[in-house]
Parts: sequence; C-alpha cells; structure tokens
Amino acid sequence: MNITPINMAEAIIEPFFDGSISGFSKWVIDDGTEHGLVVKQNWCWVTFEWARRAVDNRPLRMKRDFDVDCGDYNDLIVSVMAPPGAVVKLVVQTERGAVMGRSKTFGAVKQEVPVSLRGARRIQNVTMEIHSRHNGTATGWFNWIGLRHRRLLKRYEKQWQRFDSTWDKYLVPEDYIPSFKPALGVLMSEAELNAARAQHESMVAAGQVSPFTAAGQLAAQRAPEESISDYVNFWHDTRYNRVRDHGNSLLTHGPDAAIDGLLRRDPKMMRLAARYALSIAHCEHWDDAFICCFPGGLFDHRCFVQSLCAFDVALILDLAGDLFTGLGREFLMRRLAEEALGSIAFNVWKYEYIHHCNQLAWFTPGRMMALLVLERHWPRVRPYTEQAITELQESLKDVILPDGGYLEGPTYFRCVGRDGLLPLYLHARARGQDPASAIPEGVRRCAAFGEVVASTDEDQDVIPACDAGNRHELISQAMLATALPRSAWARMLAHRLPPGTLPPYVPQVPVQSMADLLLTLVIAGRMEKKELPPADPFVMLPNLGWAASTRKLNGQTVKLFLMGNQANAGHTHEDKGSFVLEFAGETFAMDNGTTDYSSPYAGLAHNCDRHNMLVPVAEGERPHPQSPLPFDVKPQCTGDATQFQATMDLTPGWAGFYRRWNRTWNSPTPDSLTIIDDYELDKGSAVDFFWLTEREVTVKGRLITLQGKRGRVMIEAEAGTVVRVDDLPFLRGTSTNGKMVTLHRIAIRKTGASGRLTTQIKLS
Repeated sequence: MNITPINMAEAIIEPFFDGSISGFSKWVIDDGTEHGLVVKQNWCWVTFEWARRAVDNRPLRMKRDFDVDCGDYNDLIVSVMAPPGAVVKLVVQTERGAVMGRSKTFGAVKQEVPVSLRGARRIQNVTMEIHSRHNGTATGWFNWIGLRHRRLLKRYEKQWQRFDSTWDKYLVPEDYIPSFKPALGVLMSEAELNAARAQHESMVAAGQVSPFTAAGQLAAQRAPEESISDYVNFWHDTRYNRVRDHGNSLLTHGPDAAIDGLLRRDPKMMRLAARYALSIAHCEHWDDAFICCFPGGLFDHRCFVQSLCAFDVALILDLAGDLFTGLGREFLMRRLAEEALGSIAFNVWKYEYIHHCNQLAWFTPGRMMALLVLERHWPRVRPYTEQAITELQESLKDVILPDGGYLEGPTYFRCVGRDGLLPLYLHARARGQDPASAIPEGVRRCAAFGEVVASTDEDQDVIPACDAGNRHELISQAMLATALPRSAWARMLAHRLPPGTLPPYVPQVPVQSMADLLLTLVIAGRMEKKELPPADPFVMLPNLGWAASTRKLNGQTVKLFLMGNQANAGHTHEDKGSFVLEFAGETFAMDNGTTDYSSPYAGLAHNCDRHNMLVPVAEGERPHPQSPLPFDVKPQCTGDATQFQATMDLTPGWAGFYRRWNRTWNSPTPDSLTIIDDYELDKGSAVDFFWLTEREVTVKGRLITLQGKRGRVMIEAEAGTVVRVDDLPFLRGTSTNGKMVTLHRIAIRKTGASGRLTTQIKLS
C-alpha cells in the first residue's frame, strides 16, 4: 500500500471518498444482520446504517490489513461522522505493538480522530469500531484515513499568513475615495442604485435597522486575509472540508460589504469588499478540500464552490472595480477565467446529467457574472457568454415538466426562480433587452406547481417535500412573481415583502446575499400592486404526480398535499403515498424535509419511517422502497371547494416487502378525512401507520388528539390496533449553528400480513 501525499505534512492511505481507488473491498466487516447493518461505498464516503441497536450492544467493527511505511509521520487520522452520542475507537497494529485512539462523543459535526503512532515505522492493520447506544435507525460515514507530521503541518499552514490588509500593488492607496457607483453596471445601473440608496436612506432616517448595514458589519468582524487557505469552504457545509477549516468563511461577505459600502458611501466597506475578492483569489484551489484535487483520483464535487467564488469575485469587480490597480484587476480576471470558468466548462462538458437537473442552473449565476465582467475587458469572451445562455435555456426547457412541475421539490426550484432567471435577467440587461422578454415559456407554466407546494402554515412559504426546507428564496419569489403575477409565487412575495414596505421585514426570509436582496427590491419596486386571487381549491399535476386540496373550514384553511412520483425523480425521499395536512395556519401531519447535508439527520430524513406512510414491520432490517423510485406513482383524484378524493397504487418499488399496497383518501367535507390502506405483505408480521407532527399529542386509548393554536385534529385508530408515540430528534439549521428539535411520530400498529387499515381523522 503506497501512501499519497496531499501536502508536505499529510498523506492518505485509504481514500474512501473515491470508489475508483479506494480499498473498501479489502475491509472485513463484522456481521450485523441482526440489527440490519448496511455498509457501502457511495458518493464521497463509505456510509453505514443500522436499523436498530444490536441486542448485545456490540459495535460496528471493520478491520483491514495494511503494509504502510509510516516512519515520516506522527499520527494516523480517521475522518468520520458517527451518529450523535456515539464514540469511535481505533486500534492500529504496528511493528512496535498496538496503539489506540478514541474520539470525543459525537455531536452534529464530523471528527478527525487521531492515533499517535509513537515512533512506529510500519502500520500492519487498522481496526475501527463505532460504539453507539442509539435504539433506532442510525447512520454515518467514513471519509478517509490519513497520516500527519505535526511540526511540518504548522510550517505548511504558515504560508497562508503572508497577506495583510494593504494589498500593495493590488489595491489603490488607502486614501483613495471611490466613485460609489457600479464600475461596470452588470448587476444594476447607476440610476437603479441611486433609487435603492434613496429608499435605504429614508429607511435609516425613520429609525429602522438596515439589513444591508447589518450584513456589512458581519463581514467586517474578521479580516478576510485570515481566511486565506488552500481551499474555500462551501458555505457552512462540512462534508468535504477539513475539521480545521470549519467556520472559515469567505463567501458572500465580499458582496455584502460592497452593497453596504455603496448604499452608505463608505470607502472602508468598499475596500473591505475588494480585500475579500483578493483573499478568495489567493486561495490555492477554489474547491472544498483535497478530495476534489486528490493526486491520481477522479472525485470532484462538481463546480459548486467555483461558481460561488466566481459570483463573488466578479460581482465585486462590477460594484467596486475602481478600488483595484491594473495588477489587481488582471489577477482577479485570470482566476475567474482559469479557476472558475475552466472548472465550470469541464463539468458542463463531462457530466450530461447536470443539464437535466438543478445543477446547470445552479452553476450559471457565477458563470454568467464572470463572463459578463470578462467580456467588458476581453471581447473574445462574448461568444462563450452566448453559449452559456443557450445551455441554460435548454436545461430549463428540459427540467420543467409539461404540467409546470419540477422533480426536485420546492426548495430546489430556486434553481429555476433564482439560478435560472437571474442569469437571464443579467444577460438581457447587458444586451439592452427587456428582462421580461428573457423569461422562458416553460417558466410561465409553473403557476400550478407553486399552488401545489405553497404552504398555508404561517411559519412557512412552501411545504418542505423532498430535499427541502420550508422557505423559498426571496429573489426566486420575485423573479417568479414577475413571470406569473397572479400566482402563488406572487402571494408568497406579497406575504414576505408587502408592496411599499422597506427591508426590516426581509431578514425573515432566506437570501443568498445582500446583492440578491437589493435586486429583489429593485424588481419588486417595478411590480404593479394588484389584488391577488385566492388559492385554487384543487390542483393536480399529472406529470409530476403531486396533488393538493385547499378548502375552508369555519374561516380557517385546510390543505391536504399528496406525494406521488414521476419515475426517477431526484432529491426525493422514500415517501410515495405520504401526505401533509395543514389546518388553521399550522401543520398537523408534516414532512420533515431535509436538513444540513453535513448531518446524519439529512440521511435519516429520507427514510419512509419518517414520513406519513404505512411501513411493514420486519425484524432485523429496515423495510423501505427503492429511492429514487424508477416507476410512475400517480394519484387518481378529484376535488373542489367542498370535497376531495384520491387513490394511489403504492406497490411499485416495494418488491420483497409489499405484494400489494393501495391507499385511499376520502374527504367529503373539509372537517372529515378517512385514510384506507389495503395491503398484503411479502415480508413482515405487521404494519405501522406513521403520522409525523410537531403539534402537542395526547393519546387516550385509540383516540389521538393533536392540538394547535386555533385548530384541533383527532385521529381515531382502528379497533385491534396498538398506538404509540415515538419522539424523534431532528436538526434544524446547520450542523455548526443549528438546534435540535423533537418530532412526534404517531405509530398505529396492526398485526397480520394482509388486511385493511382504516384511520378516521376529524378537524375542528
């Protein structure tokens, strides 16, 4: 086994992150059949999952023989994410005997667990154990195993400490007073900036707190030069980067500083923005971590980080370009061309799939911003700008279904509303065209999709189905409301940013940067103030397979959302046949959506037993359907302002568990709902009817009551069933800055391999 150095101080001996070169097949894994253990290579790691704790509490144990010369290193390190509360133990056998290491108790983020080699020259084998007392389904992953020389690592890291705030030869002298107007006018014109500045000044004069100034102050809390490193963090994502880089944030702060500096005519903030651009540019790789640049490896995290770096650096050149010397500007432009656009082109050429999902659009705001900036200086760039627009238009045409639906859920739809329409808007402005003329025809079909996913919960914009949160980005709402001014997207925007209001209301909604917020205000300011129509009482998307009923009960809104499937839809969960019930401004039967992908809870959120499903009970394993599901599963339904009825054949994808499963929803009036599950099992002794909620739950015999602020939902379990309530932990927010909440899972168990389960629901 040869080691692979990744810098002067560190090397890798087991690249779990790259299946093409990993030695995963050589590991011996103790049998875990009893508790449903599954260990497999996947994406950028080796993942593990068990369905329940082993009876004797034995750990997950893996062992592999090595023959590694470790004489130049002090420590062996394992990068691992274990279930919360777990401990990882390591045993390394060397020619001098065994050495051991132990992790701290795991919380929300991964660890790099060290083992001192104590002068050993040869590693003979490594044993890894995960000790956990978690009773339910648990999951995690191994990233890599490496070696470290402590003293050389300190020397290696010192190379990033050579920069200070002066940036001699890259920035104009510190006493320079900028023009406080856009250098290039890509994002907005001088007139648009002046109008936004006047609005901002009137807001401040009225004693209101400015979100732009707050973001600028946040950007100024740390010198950007302190964050220069070999790689650039992907926002708060901790899946790929090193533990030592957690929290080392460079992205978004530069544009935020530039916007604040422009609005307040503050030269220090403008200079800070320029320093952020230069700091990003001096990071060696515009990538997450060494796994994306591993010598001889193939793994790459596509061009997510490169496109974000491109957006920030190009936008700062656009807004604060007069702060740079010729050297500074040319250096930034070279990095845009080579590190950003070169990587984006590689991804566009290599990966056909990115043209047929969210990713091509995701990469295009940074790609377009960089191209529009570069073409102002290098005219030969212009054909590549047009090529990028053509590819974006083709991708949007492909990802929007004939019924206006979108396969990856409501949060990823921001890749249409924001990432797709923003580049088209910027390109149209650059070409002197009306931005409204650039809206693709497919986008104008998306009103029904907005109606289906729009939430009536007062704390949400959208129902968090699939890999989703419950908020939709503000600029996406604005772009979609421009295209569809009488749609649910316009209602969302009006709710979060009422016509004529000023930015104090805005921090309640997600924005990627203050540039997005400023552009939203510009766009929203142009929109006519019109009476918006109420929600449609019944919407069915035949291609997507999603449906929704929205009715009134004593002046309160009742919304029932059903989840079907178009074959091979991505970013979806094991949830076909699940449903969401909203009533009186709250959610009573919920979808947990997803959470920070850096957390094991993001994996658990996919599971069918965390959705409102009927799940077989089979000892020693976790029954689940295929996901992504390669079959169409579409509801047959009817509805109006009074009644709603639907049925779905949910058998496809459950081979080995269900021989048959059909679910029917019957709601003749808004206050009454009956769910009937007809089933026959191939495997298992019973079924659990799951209902997930955050509302207060009371159980009295077979009557289950969910209490909200203004409404109550009562569930009557069928005679002969057993009711229980499981409390499931879940992460809200990011792994590094989130909070744990408790979701209540009602379980109604019916024994038997076949039958009919009828569940009655009353709303009052």
